[in-house]
Amino acid sequence: MNFSRTGVALAAMLAVFSFATPSSAQNAPVGASDVKVTYIRFGPVSEGFLLEPAEPGPNSRVAMVFSHTNRDNYGERPGWFMAQRGYRVMLVNYRGDRDVGDPAPENYLPSISMGISHLRSLPGIEKVILLAHSGGSHLGVLYQNVAENGPAACQGPEKVYPCTGKDLEKLAPADGVVLLDPTLGAAHQMTAMDPAVLEEGRDPALDMFTEANGFVAGGKANYSPEFAAKFYTGQATRNAQVIDGALERLKQIEAGKGAFKNDEPFVVRGIGVRALGARPYQTDPTFLAHTKVPHLLLHADGREETVIVPSVREPLTTHPRDLEVLGSMNYDTTVRNFLANAAIRTTADYAVTPDDIVGVEWASAYSSTPGNAAGITVPTLVLTMSCHYLVVPGEIIFDRLAATDKAYASVEGATHGFDACRPEYGDTAKRTFDFVDRWVGEKGRF
Repeated sequence: MNFSRTGVALAAMLAVFSFATPSSAQNAPVGASDVKVTYIRFGPVSEGFLLEPAEPGPNSRVAMVFSHTNRDNYGERPGWFMAQRGYRVMLVNYRGDRDVGDPAPENYLPSISMGISHLRSLPGIEKVILLAHSGGSHLGVLYQNVAENGPAACQGPEKVYPCTGKDLEKLAPADGVVLLDPTLGAAHQMTAMDPAVLEEGRDPALDMFTEANGFVAGGKANYSPEFAAKFYTGQATRNAQVIDGALERLKQIEAGKGAFKNDEPFVVRGIGVRALGARPYQTDPTFLAHTKVPHLLLHADGREETVIVPSVREPLTTHPRDLEVLGSMNYDTTVRNFLANAAIRTTADYAVTPDDIVGVEWASAYSSTPGNAAGITVPTLVLTMSCHYLVVPGEIIFDRLAATDKAYASVEGATHGFDACRPEYGDTAKRTFDFVDRWVGEKGRF
Protein backbone atom coordinates (compact mmCIF):
# COMPACT_ATOMS: atom_id res chain seq x y z
CA MET A 1 0.00 0.00 0.00
CA ASN A 2 1.39 3.39 -0.97
CA PHE A 3 0.31 5.20 2.19
CA SER A 4 2.08 8.43 1.25
CA ARG A 5 -0.60 9.11 -1.35
CA THR A 6 -3.88 7.21 -1.16
CA GLY A 7 -3.69 6.10 2.46
CA VAL A 8 -3.76 9.56 3.98
CA ALA A 9 -7.48 10.01 3.36
CA LEU A 10 -8.27 6.64 4.94
CA ALA A 11 -6.03 7.19 7.96
CA ALA A 12 -7.59 10.60 8.58
CA MET A 13 -10.60 8.76 9.98
CA LEU A 14 -8.45 7.29 12.74
CA ALA A 15 -6.77 8.95 15.72
CA VAL A 16 -3.72 6.63 15.64
CA PHE A 17 -2.82 4.03 13.01
CA SER A 18 0.41 2.02 12.83
CA PHE A 19 1.83 0.31 9.77
CA ALA A 20 5.10 -0.96 8.38
CA THR A 21 7.11 1.39 6.22
CA PRO A 22 5.92 0.92 2.62
CA SER A 23 8.72 -0.05 0.27
CA SER A 24 7.47 2.59 -2.15
CA ALA A 25 7.72 5.46 0.36
CA GLN A 26 8.91 8.41 -1.66
CA ASN A 27 12.56 9.28 -0.94
CA ALA A 28 12.85 6.84 2.00
CA PRO A 29 16.56 5.94 2.27
CA VAL A 30 17.83 2.44 1.79
CA GLY A 31 17.84 0.62 5.12
CA ALA A 32 14.78 2.39 6.54
CA SER A 33 12.28 -0.28 5.46
CA ASP A 34 11.90 -1.61 9.01
CA VAL A 35 11.03 1.76 10.56
CA LYS A 36 7.70 1.69 12.35
CA VAL A 37 5.28 4.41 11.25
CA THR A 38 2.30 5.64 13.27
CA TYR A 39 -0.27 8.01 11.80
CA ILE A 40 -1.64 10.56 14.27
CA ARG A 41 -4.53 12.92 13.64
CA PHE A 42 -3.95 16.10 15.67
CA GLY A 43 -7.08 17.96 14.60
CA PRO A 44 -9.18 18.89 11.56
CA VAL A 45 -6.21 20.35 9.62
CA SER A 46 -3.16 18.74 11.26
CA GLU A 47 -1.61 15.30 11.10
CA GLY A 48 1.66 13.61 11.91
CA PHE A 49 3.63 10.54 10.93
CA LEU A 50 5.73 9.23 13.80
CA LEU A 51 8.83 7.36 12.62
CA GLU A 52 10.41 5.07 15.18
CA PRO A 53 13.36 2.69 14.84
CA ALA A 54 12.39 -0.97 14.94
CA GLU A 55 14.88 -1.54 17.75
CA PRO A 56 15.11 1.50 20.06
CA GLY A 57 18.60 2.48 21.14
CA PRO A 58 20.29 5.36 23.00
CA ASN A 59 19.24 7.93 20.39
CA SER A 60 15.53 7.22 20.90
CA ARG A 61 15.53 9.44 23.99
CA VAL A 62 15.84 12.40 21.58
CA ALA A 63 12.96 13.12 19.22
CA MET A 64 12.76 15.43 16.24
CA VAL A 65 9.87 17.22 14.58
CA PHE A 66 9.99 18.09 10.88
CA SER A 67 7.64 20.19 8.77
CA HIS A 68 7.70 22.08 5.49
CA THR A 69 5.15 24.32 3.84
CA ASN A 70 2.97 23.23 0.92
CA ARG A 71 3.89 19.56 0.73
CA ASP A 72 3.29 16.10 2.13
CA ASN A 73 6.16 15.72 4.56
CA TYR A 74 5.78 11.95 4.79
CA GLY A 75 8.23 11.53 1.91
CA GLU A 76 10.82 14.09 3.07
CA ARG A 77 14.26 12.51 3.42
CA PRO A 78 15.63 14.18 6.60
CA GLY A 79 13.09 12.47 8.86
CA TRP A 80 13.81 9.05 7.40
CA PHE A 81 17.58 9.50 7.59
CA MET A 82 17.40 10.45 11.27
CA ALA A 83 14.99 7.61 12.10
CA GLN A 84 17.51 5.31 10.43
CA ARG A 85 20.02 6.58 13.01
CA GLY A 86 17.79 5.71 15.94
CA TYR A 87 15.84 8.93 16.56
CA ARG A 88 12.09 9.19 16.84
CA VAL A 89 10.85 11.70 14.27
CA MET A 90 7.44 13.34 13.84
CA LEU A 91 6.68 14.47 10.28
CA VAL A 92 3.98 17.15 10.57
CA ASN A 93 1.53 18.16 7.85
CA TYR A 94 -0.72 21.21 7.94
CA ARG A 95 -3.57 20.79 5.45
CA GLY A 96 -5.57 23.99 5.88
CA ASP A 97 -5.93 26.98 3.53
CA ARG A 98 -4.75 25.07 0.47
CA ASP A 99 -7.23 26.83 -1.80
CA VAL A 100 -5.91 30.38 -1.26
CA GLY A 101 -2.33 30.24 -2.51
CA ASP A 102 0.56 29.80 -0.07
CA PRO A 103 -0.95 29.89 3.44
CA ALA A 104 0.51 32.43 5.87
CA PRO A 105 3.47 30.87 7.74
CA GLU A 106 1.90 31.48 11.15
CA ASN A 107 -0.95 29.11 10.23
CA TYR A 108 1.46 26.15 10.36
CA LEU A 109 2.78 26.82 13.85
CA PRO A 110 0.02 25.26 16.00
CA SER A 111 0.43 21.98 14.08
CA ILE A 112 4.15 21.91 14.87
CA SER A 113 3.38 22.59 18.53
CA MET A 114 0.98 19.63 18.59
CA GLY A 115 3.73 17.46 17.15
CA ILE A 116 6.22 18.55 19.82
CA SER A 117 3.70 18.11 22.63
CA HIS A 118 2.80 14.63 21.42
CA LEU A 119 6.46 13.63 21.32
CA ARG A 120 6.97 14.89 24.85
CA SER A 121 4.08 12.71 26.02
CA LEU A 122 5.79 9.52 24.83
CA PRO A 123 7.72 7.38 27.34
CA GLY A 124 11.48 7.79 27.26
CA ILE A 125 11.68 11.02 25.27
CA GLU A 126 13.83 13.59 27.09
CA LYS A 127 14.48 16.23 24.41
CA VAL A 128 12.76 17.40 21.23
CA ILE A 129 14.65 19.10 18.39
CA LEU A 130 13.28 21.05 15.43
CA LEU A 131 14.68 19.55 12.22
CA ALA A 132 14.22 21.81 9.18
CA HIS A 133 15.34 21.82 5.57
CA SER A 134 15.29 24.42 2.80
CA GLY A 135 12.12 26.54 2.91
CA GLY A 136 11.03 24.62 5.98
CA SER A 137 13.81 26.43 7.81
CA HIS A 138 12.10 29.82 7.81
CA LEU A 139 9.05 28.03 9.20
CA GLY A 140 11.08 26.29 11.91
CA VAL A 141 12.97 29.42 12.92
CA LEU A 142 9.74 31.44 13.05
CA TYR A 143 8.21 28.72 15.20
CA GLN A 144 11.05 28.65 17.71
CA ASN A 145 11.25 32.44 17.94
CA VAL A 146 7.53 32.70 18.72
CA ALA A 147 7.66 29.70 21.08
CA GLU A 148 10.50 31.31 23.04
CA ASN A 149 9.27 34.91 22.96
CA GLY A 150 5.52 34.88 22.33
CA PRO A 151 3.44 36.34 19.46
CA ALA A 152 5.13 39.74 19.90
CA ALA A 153 8.11 38.18 18.10
CA CYS A 154 6.20 38.27 14.81
CA GLN A 155 4.47 41.58 15.41
CA GLY A 156 5.61 45.16 15.87
CA PRO A 157 5.87 48.37 13.83
CA GLU A 158 8.98 47.18 11.97
CA LYS A 159 6.95 44.43 10.21
CA VAL A 160 5.52 45.16 6.76
CA TYR A 161 2.72 42.76 7.65
CA PRO A 162 2.64 41.56 11.27
CA CYS A 163 1.32 38.13 12.15
CA THR A 164 -2.15 37.98 13.69
CA GLY A 165 -0.85 35.95 16.63
CA LYS A 166 -3.94 33.70 16.55
CA ASP A 167 -3.36 30.47 18.54
CA LEU A 168 0.32 31.34 19.07
CA GLU A 169 0.26 32.13 22.80
CA LYS A 170 1.49 28.83 24.20
CA LEU A 171 3.56 27.06 21.56
CA ALA A 172 5.76 24.30 22.94
CA PRO A 173 9.41 25.38 22.44
CA ALA A 174 11.91 22.88 21.09
CA ASP A 175 15.12 22.11 22.98
CA GLY A 176 17.30 22.65 19.92
CA VAL A 177 17.22 23.45 16.20
CA VAL A 178 18.92 21.85 13.18
CA LEU A 179 18.77 23.84 9.93
CA LEU A 180 19.75 21.96 6.77
CA ASP A 181 20.63 24.24 3.83
CA PRO A 182 18.24 26.95 5.07
CA THR A 183 16.73 29.61 2.85
CA LEU A 184 16.19 33.22 3.88
CA GLY A 185 12.39 33.16 3.95
CA ALA A 186 10.82 36.31 2.52
CA ALA A 187 14.15 37.52 1.13
CA HIS A 188 14.52 34.30 -0.86
CA GLN A 189 11.34 35.20 -2.70
CA MET A 190 12.37 38.84 -3.02
CA THR A 191 15.67 37.92 -4.72
CA ALA A 192 13.59 36.30 -7.49
CA MET A 193 11.93 39.60 -8.42
CA ASP A 194 12.59 40.46 -12.07
CA PRO A 195 13.30 44.20 -12.46
CA ALA A 196 13.08 43.96 -16.26
CA VAL A 197 9.31 43.44 -16.22
CA LEU A 198 7.36 46.30 -17.79
CA GLU A 199 3.66 46.72 -18.46
CA GLU A 200 4.49 45.76 -22.03
CA GLY A 201 7.70 43.95 -22.91
CA ARG A 202 10.96 44.04 -20.96
CA ASP A 203 13.53 46.66 -20.04
CA PRO A 204 16.67 45.62 -21.95
CA ALA A 205 18.92 47.54 -19.54
CA LEU A 206 17.84 45.32 -16.62
CA ASP A 207 17.33 41.99 -18.39
CA MET A 208 19.71 39.39 -16.91
CA PHE A 209 18.75 36.88 -19.61
CA THR A 210 20.35 38.70 -22.57
CA GLU A 211 23.85 38.16 -23.92
CA ALA A 212 24.35 41.93 -24.00
CA ASN A 213 24.18 41.94 -20.20
CA GLY A 214 26.36 38.86 -19.66
CA PHE A 215 23.99 35.90 -19.90
CA VAL A 216 25.41 32.81 -21.62
CA ALA A 217 22.90 30.21 -22.74
CA GLY A 218 24.20 26.79 -21.74
CA GLY A 219 27.15 28.24 -19.83
CA LYS A 220 28.27 30.49 -17.01
CA ALA A 221 26.94 34.03 -17.08
CA ASN A 222 29.38 36.88 -16.56
CA TYR A 223 27.64 40.00 -15.29
CA SER A 224 29.69 43.17 -15.01
CA PRO A 225 29.77 45.15 -11.76
CA GLU A 226 28.00 47.96 -13.59
CA PHE A 227 25.12 45.72 -14.70
CA ALA A 228 24.88 44.09 -11.27
CA ALA A 229 24.57 47.48 -9.59
CA LYS A 230 21.79 48.54 -11.98
CA PHE A 231 20.05 45.19 -11.61
CA TYR A 232 19.96 45.21 -7.82
CA THR A 233 18.82 48.83 -7.71
CA GLY A 234 16.06 47.92 -10.13
CA GLN A 235 15.15 44.80 -8.15
CA ALA A 236 14.85 46.79 -4.92
CA THR A 237 12.75 49.44 -6.68
CA ARG A 238 10.34 46.92 -8.13
CA ASN A 239 10.15 45.03 -4.84
CA ALA A 240 9.08 48.25 -3.09
CA GLN A 241 6.50 48.94 -5.80
CA VAL A 242 4.96 45.49 -5.50
CA ILE A 243 4.84 45.66 -1.71
CA ASP A 244 3.26 49.11 -1.79
CA GLY A 245 0.70 47.86 -4.31
CA ALA A 246 -0.19 44.93 -2.06
CA LEU A 247 -0.49 47.21 0.98
CA GLU A 248 -2.81 49.53 -0.96
CA ARG A 249 -5.00 46.56 -1.94
CA LEU A 250 -5.04 45.48 1.72
CA LYS A 251 -6.16 48.95 2.74
CA GLN A 252 -9.03 48.73 0.26
CA ILE A 253 -9.99 45.24 1.47
CA GLU A 254 -10.05 46.34 5.10
CA ALA A 255 -12.17 49.34 4.11
CA GLY A 256 -14.71 47.03 2.48
CA LYS A 257 -13.75 48.12 -1.03
CA GLY A 258 -11.86 45.02 -2.17
CA ALA A 259 -12.94 42.34 -4.60
CA PHE A 260 -13.78 40.19 -1.54
CA LYS A 261 -14.28 41.12 2.09
CA ASN A 262 -11.37 39.10 3.53
CA ASP A 263 -8.71 38.92 0.79
CA GLU A 264 -8.34 38.94 -2.97
CA PRO A 265 -6.21 37.32 -5.68
CA PHE A 266 -2.77 38.80 -6.23
CA VAL A 267 -0.53 37.86 -9.14
CA VAL A 268 3.02 39.19 -9.38
CA ARG A 269 4.47 39.00 -12.87
CA GLY A 270 8.13 38.07 -13.11
CA ILE A 271 8.75 36.74 -9.63
CA GLY A 272 10.01 33.18 -9.58
CA VAL A 273 8.18 30.44 -7.73
CA ARG A 274 10.29 28.31 -5.37
CA ALA A 275 13.80 28.06 -6.89
CA LEU A 276 12.98 29.91 -10.12
CA GLY A 277 13.28 33.59 -10.89
CA ALA A 278 15.58 36.41 -11.94
CA ARG A 279 18.54 35.63 -9.68
CA PRO A 280 21.99 36.47 -11.09
CA TYR A 281 23.58 34.23 -8.45
CA GLN A 282 21.99 31.19 -10.11
CA THR A 283 23.48 31.81 -13.53
CA ASP A 284 26.73 33.47 -12.35
CA PRO A 285 28.26 31.61 -9.36
CA THR A 286 30.65 34.47 -8.59
CA PHE A 287 27.73 35.81 -6.54
CA LEU A 288 27.28 34.03 -3.18
CA ALA A 289 30.54 32.28 -3.98
CA HIS A 290 31.97 31.69 -0.50
CA THR A 291 31.51 32.40 3.18
CA LYS A 292 32.87 35.55 4.75
CA VAL A 293 34.82 33.83 7.52
CA PRO A 294 36.19 30.28 8.03
CA HIS A 295 33.86 27.47 9.03
CA LEU A 296 34.04 23.68 9.32
CA LEU A 297 34.08 21.95 5.92
CA LEU A 298 33.34 18.21 5.77
CA HIS A 299 35.43 16.67 2.97
CA ALA A 300 34.64 13.50 1.07
CA ASP A 301 37.84 11.81 2.30
CA GLY A 302 36.84 12.28 5.93
CA ARG A 303 39.00 15.33 6.59
CA GLU A 304 37.43 18.22 8.45
CA GLU A 305 39.05 21.64 8.26
CA THR A 306 38.09 25.16 9.16
CA VAL A 307 38.31 27.25 5.98
CA ILE A 308 36.50 29.88 3.95
CA VAL A 309 33.77 27.63 2.55
CA PRO A 310 33.43 27.84 -1.25
CA SER A 311 30.27 27.00 -3.15
CA VAL A 312 31.23 24.39 -5.76
CA ARG A 313 27.93 24.58 -7.67
CA GLU A 314 27.70 24.82 -11.43
CA PRO A 315 25.73 27.68 -12.99
CA LEU A 316 22.10 27.14 -13.86
CA THR A 317 22.42 26.90 -17.63
CA THR A 318 18.77 26.52 -18.54
CA HIS A 319 16.34 28.93 -17.02
CA PRO A 320 12.57 29.41 -17.41
CA ARG A 321 11.97 33.00 -18.37
CA ASP A 322 8.58 32.70 -20.04
CA LEU A 323 6.56 35.42 -18.35
CA GLU A 324 3.39 33.98 -19.83
CA VAL A 325 3.56 30.77 -17.78
CA LEU A 326 1.43 31.24 -14.67
CA GLY A 327 3.00 29.46 -11.71
CA SER A 328 6.53 29.46 -13.12
CA MET A 329 7.75 33.03 -13.44
CA ASN A 330 4.62 34.48 -11.89
CA TYR A 331 3.64 34.33 -8.22
CA ASP A 332 -0.06 33.41 -8.09
CA THR A 333 -1.28 34.07 -4.54
CA THR A 334 -3.45 36.48 -2.54
CA VAL A 335 -2.79 39.92 -1.11
CA ARG A 336 -2.50 38.72 2.47
CA ASN A 337 -0.47 35.65 1.65
CA PHE A 338 1.97 37.63 -0.49
CA LEU A 339 2.54 40.06 2.35
CA ALA A 340 2.97 37.24 4.88
CA ASN A 341 5.34 35.13 2.77
CA ALA A 342 7.33 37.50 0.57
CA ALA A 343 7.16 41.15 1.65
CA ILE A 344 10.48 42.38 3.02
CA ARG A 345 12.01 45.86 2.81
CA THR A 346 15.40 46.78 1.39
CA THR A 347 17.61 49.85 1.77
CA ALA A 348 19.46 51.94 -0.80
CA ASP A 349 22.59 49.76 -0.63
CA TYR A 350 20.81 46.48 -1.40
CA ALA A 351 23.03 44.06 -3.33
CA VAL A 352 24.09 40.45 -3.56
CA THR A 353 27.89 40.12 -3.32
CA PRO A 354 30.34 37.20 -3.44
CA ASP A 355 30.04 36.68 0.33
CA ASP A 356 26.96 38.56 1.55
CA ILE A 357 23.53 40.01 0.90
CA VAL A 358 23.48 43.61 2.07
CA GLY A 359 20.79 46.24 2.36
CA VAL A 360 17.96 43.99 3.58
CA GLU A 361 15.89 44.95 6.61
CA TRP A 362 15.81 41.43 7.98
CA ALA A 363 13.35 42.23 10.76
CA SER A 364 10.77 43.78 8.42
CA ALA A 365 9.21 40.40 7.52
CA TYR A 366 7.89 38.00 10.11
CA SER A 367 8.81 35.13 7.75
CA SER A 368 12.47 36.25 7.59
CA THR A 369 14.85 33.49 8.68
CA PRO A 370 17.67 35.87 9.74
CA GLY A 371 15.14 38.13 11.46
CA ASN A 372 13.74 35.27 13.55
CA ALA A 373 17.18 33.80 14.24
CA ALA A 374 17.82 36.77 16.53
CA GLY A 375 15.22 35.40 18.96
CA ILE A 376 16.52 31.84 19.22
CA THR A 377 18.60 30.90 22.27
CA VAL A 378 18.57 27.08 22.21
CA PRO A 379 21.49 25.10 20.69
CA THR A 380 21.37 25.44 16.91
CA LEU A 381 23.21 23.80 14.02
CA VAL A 382 23.35 25.36 10.54
CA LEU A 383 24.54 22.77 8.03
CA THR A 384 24.83 23.90 4.40
CA MET A 385 25.41 21.96 1.18
CA SER A 386 28.38 23.37 -0.71
CA CYS A 387 27.08 22.40 -4.17
CA HIS A 388 24.25 24.90 -3.83
CA TYR A 389 23.86 28.65 -3.45
CA LEU A 390 22.84 28.67 0.22
CA VAL A 391 26.36 28.58 1.71
CA VAL A 392 26.28 32.36 2.20
CA PRO A 393 22.60 32.65 3.23
CA GLY A 394 23.30 29.97 5.83
CA GLU A 395 26.13 32.09 7.22
CA ILE A 396 23.85 35.15 7.33
CA ILE A 397 21.35 33.17 9.41
CA PHE A 398 24.09 31.71 11.63
CA ASP A 399 25.57 35.14 12.36
CA ARG A 400 22.23 36.42 13.66
CA LEU A 401 21.39 33.51 15.96
CA ALA A 402 21.14 34.57 19.60
CA ALA A 403 22.16 31.07 20.75
CA THR A 404 25.52 30.84 22.50
CA ASP A 405 25.76 27.15 21.56
CA LYS A 406 25.65 27.35 17.79
CA ALA A 407 27.62 25.77 14.95
CA TYR A 408 28.02 26.26 11.21
CA ALA A 409 29.38 23.53 8.96
CA SER A 410 29.16 22.66 5.26
CA VAL A 411 29.14 19.34 3.42
CA GLU A 412 31.56 19.47 0.50
CA GLY A 413 29.91 18.64 -2.80
CA ALA A 414 26.39 18.03 -1.45
CA THR A 415 23.42 19.32 -3.41
CA HIS A 416 20.35 20.88 -1.89
CA GLY A 417 18.76 17.40 -1.84
CA PHE A 418 21.83 15.98 -0.02
CA ASP A 419 23.24 13.88 -2.88
CA ALA A 420 26.68 14.51 -4.42
CA CYS A 421 26.83 16.82 -7.42
CA ARG A 422 29.89 14.94 -8.73
CA PRO A 423 31.07 11.37 -8.05
CA GLU A 424 34.31 12.45 -6.39
CA TYR A 425 32.34 13.90 -3.45
CA GLY A 426 31.21 10.44 -2.34
CA ASP A 427 28.21 9.69 -0.14
CA THR A 428 27.27 13.21 0.87
CA ALA A 429 23.89 12.20 2.30
CA LYS A 430 25.55 9.85 4.76
CA ARG A 431 28.12 12.51 5.67
CA THR A 432 25.35 15.06 6.23
CA PHE A 433 23.23 13.01 8.59
CA ASP A 434 26.15 11.36 10.36
CA PHE A 435 27.30 14.89 11.26
CA VAL A 436 23.83 15.86 12.50
CA ASP A 437 23.85 12.69 14.63
CA ARG A 438 27.29 13.58 16.00
CA TRP A 439 26.35 17.17 16.80
CA VAL A 440 23.11 16.19 18.55
CA GLY A 441 24.89 13.46 20.50
CA GLU A 442 27.79 15.61 21.72
CA LYS A 443 28.04 15.08 25.46
CA GLY A 444 26.24 17.70 27.51
CA ARG A 445 24.32 19.31 24.63
CA PHE A 446 21.00 17.48 24.98
